[in-house]
Amino acid sequence: MTDTEQSSVKRFTVRSIAALVAFVLGVALLPLGMVTNWGHRTVTDEVRYLETVQPLAYDADVQDALAEFITEKVEQQIDPDALVQQIFGDLLEQQPALKALVPIVSGAIDSLIEQVVNKIVRSEQFAEVWNLANTAAQKSLMAILQGNPDGPITLQGDEVVLDISSLLDQVKQGLVDRGFSAAANITLPESDRTIVLLEAPQLAQIRTIYSFASPVAAGLIWVSVLLLVIAIVLARRRPRMVAWAGGAFVVVGAGLVIGLGIAEGAFVNTLVGTPFEQASQTFWDTLLKFLINAAAVTILLGIVVLVVGLVLSGARWAVELRRAFVSLAERISTTIPTGPITSSGAWVAQNTRWLRVGVGVIFALIVLIGNDLSVARTLWACVIGLVLLGVIEVWAAAGRRDEIEVVEIEIEA
Repeated sequence: MTDTEQSSVKRFTVRSIAALVAFVLGVALLPLGMVTNWGHRTVTDEVRYLETVQPLAYDADVQDALAEFITEKVEQQIDPDALVQQIFGDLLEQQPALKALVPIVSGAIDSLIEQVVNKIVRSEQFAEVWNLANTAAQKSLMAILQGNPDGPITLQGDEVVLDISSLLDQVKQGLVDRGFSAAANITLPESDRTIVLLEAPQLAQIRTIYSFASPVAAGLIWVSVLLLVIAIVLARRRPRMVAWAGGAFVVVGAGLVIGLGIAEGAFVNTLVGTPFEQASQTFWDTLLKFLINAAAVTILLGIVVLVVGLVLSGARWAVELRRAFVSLAERISTTIPTGPITSSGAWVAQNTRWLRVGVGVIFALIVLIGNDLSVARTLWACVIGLVLLGVIEVWAAAGRRDEIEVVEIEIEA
């Protein structure tokens, strides 16, 4: 083997290894990138977080769950029995017969609290309150992750707690507005104005991970895609690498669907027996909508890329299919009269590769439009892409036919 041949073999070996490494890294980062991208856009991005949770304010199941939850928490904090004792004071000691009225009055207060809370949750103003509350919650969550203790949701020791002072004040005012003026005298200690949301003994570690991960979370998915593109560019057999990339997309998407299915079951089971049980599916579908759509779109894109790679391969059936496509385009081009289309077709024929790249860019823009994902829009992108590729091929064929006719006329002349 000559030195030139050895150098060529070495160059191709290094290139193949680099392509393989880029492919493996790209596939490994793809599911992580999808999840971190969902987390970044759904949790850390305030605007998109509000866009995600806003529809929940109008969902009947969520309203029922919130009303039940808030009523339960408010009753725990207000304690109607203690309130009756506070209202009647020493009168109960002086008139023991009045003690029989305590459970009746207490039940009436319970009913009144429930009515007030239901009215608040189902009022026209609740959507605005919901947005304000979620804005505060999102900012507080970010503050906790970033080590800032301020906000309605705070970290107290190993507990994440929610300050419900404003909600209690609204309920108190609602009770007063309903004629229960004694509610204005309700006084609650600071310890009763918070609700423990969860125990968080490992939150410090989570904040440390977040501090490192957040700057790259949004772009990790694009790093994965870029690595796969590099793998395709470096591959000696690009169609085969394209097919492998498509297959990887299908596997990752399917794995994510399976993982989401398992997580969904765990999430729904966690809320069984709580006021949010009836709304668990709605919460899941809304909060995970982007990731659920992303998994489905990833599978669809994987199938598209896999088919493209197989069609571009050197397999006999693929070659015959491409010939049939070109032949069909040439037959259609014969129906186009000589004119601007055929004359400009020569330029199209010379730049077919770049025009196909342009179609790919248009396809990607349609899929990613609005920074959201949709299976229906992806399917439409496939249809539009196929139509554009067909138009380019027919246009190029018309240009080649026009050039042949010009050459024949010159020869005859």
